[in-house]
Amino acid sequence: MALPYHVLTACGRVIFAARGGNIYSFSPDLQHLSAWKYPAKQAKAANGSSLEAKASPVPEEPPTKRRRVEPGKEEDSNGNGHAIEGDAPNAKGNKQLKKEKKVQDLSHRLFEQPYIQSITTTTNGRYVVAVTGSDKTIWVFEHDGAGNLKQLSSRTMPKRPCSIAITPDSQTILSADKFGDVYAVPLLQSAADQQQAESKEATPAPDVRSATPSSTTIAQPFKPQANEFTVHTKRNLRALENQKLGLQTKGGADKPAEPAFEHTLLLGHVSMLTAVVVGVHPATRRSYIVTGDRDEHIRVSRGAPAQAHIIETFCLGHEDFVSRLCLPAPAARPEVLVSGGGDDHLFVWDWTRGALLSKASVLAHVQRVVPQQRNIAVSRIYACPAGHGEDGSVLVFVVCERVPALFCFEFKGNTLYYHATIATPGNPLDVTNVESGSSSPSPRLLLAVDTITLAESQGGFSLFWADWEAALGWRLRSCQETPVMAGGDEPTFKPEDLHKILYTTESLRKTTDFE
Repeated sequence: MALPYHVLTACGRVIFAARGGNIYSFSPDLQHLSAWKYPAKQAKAANGSSLEAKASPVPEEPPTKRRRVEPGKEEDSNGNGHAIEGDAPNAKGNKQLKKEKKVQDLSHRLFEQPYIQSITTTTNGRYVVAVTGSDKTIWVFEHDGAGNLKQLSSRTMPKRPCSIAITPDSQTILSADKFGDVYAVPLLQSAADQQQAESKEATPAPDVRSATPSSTTIAQPFKPQANEFTVHTKRNLRALENQKLGLQTKGGADKPAEPAFEHTLLLGHVSMLTAVVVGVHPATRRSYIVTGDRDEHIRVSRGAPAQAHIIETFCLGHEDFVSRLCLPAPAARPEVLVSGGGDDHLFVWDWTRGALLSKASVLAHVQRVVPQQRNIAVSRIYACPAGHGEDGSVLVFVVCERVPALFCFEFKGNTLYYHATIATPGNPLDVTNVESGSSSPSPRLLLAVDTITLAESQGGFSLFWADWEAALGWRLRSCQETPVMAGGDEPTFKPEDLHKILYTTESLRKTTDFE
């Protein structure tokens, strides 16, 4: 199976849709404008030595000859006879077992295909920033306003980013990773960084295999001299086990080098970060960094780089992981924050004071679509002007993982009111509001829906329009798919692997099984 469109964002009247590692741009009527393809060179590097191992297999050595010394015994490499305990350990031999393990590792590395994890744009729409999840890379593009992207830089972060945000001045990218750190990276690379990146890319890596011992010294991984037979105390034995475990975790490799480009560590959590947004205080007009993590915390930190370690306040109230943060009305109500995750409700906060304003149930509406559902995992929160009803109202759309419906709430005052449920033929993956250019003020939504992993589906890359009509409410209609939309050169996956890529939010839930 190939990946469906799984990330959408609208930049004015241009739609950017990601499928696999490629980004496609469309007009408001979904006419294809251009495409950015993931570089083949980096795709090969993302797979690492797996492709090299596949292209140049290492020839196997013949198995060591053994002779039977007497019935029920065999001879080892030292010429000593020993009893045969069974066929299982020696049926395929150590060489064959190592070969099977190598094939398993190869298939695992081949699964790590590059794919777009998120796309965001600057306020003026001049720049587009994307993140590829498998190779930890942040890509910056220049947008000409007509859907054409020009790649400006690609920077590989120390850890895999899980969420990014762009500061209001469109000068800095904030990258939150799964190790709990937030880095500040300049949106545009400096001339020195760009020159260093180009020279590094142009310089071929040394071929260690053909190098002689006199020309290249290969650092051997550290190997402890002690073993279980030379350690005699429980404390030392425990230290030896921890040392071996640490070497296995690092794979025996040295600590990776720091990135050569400019990056500044701003703040850190003791838990996995899941979301980051930048808010502007309505009174002081100062920026603040709002972060959510797996440990139910929402932290508000100062936005100035020199003061980002200072925690202004917390928004505490979640009882399960926080997966999404949204500022529903950054212009009219910049102090309002909507959060969701593994809890049954959406939370509405005044993040400047750390005060909870209201809660809105989501699970109750999910159970009308999937009655057996007991927990929810919010994977998307998207807000746009309502365009109907009272002036200043905002619509907040919620996607829950593996639930075939889009849930709409209307934000008025300090409360989220349930508005409607938009049933979809598959699981929604993303949603965005597209400017239609017509006189109608009602929002026009484009939905990316996963229909290809359904058993009854014939496959396809399903995009759907959702339009509001005063008399009929929300109406869903499928898009007429063009050849560009219906196929491509993206990698194919097994259904179980495809689910691992598309559905990752529920895995944030902590297990209660302590066996």
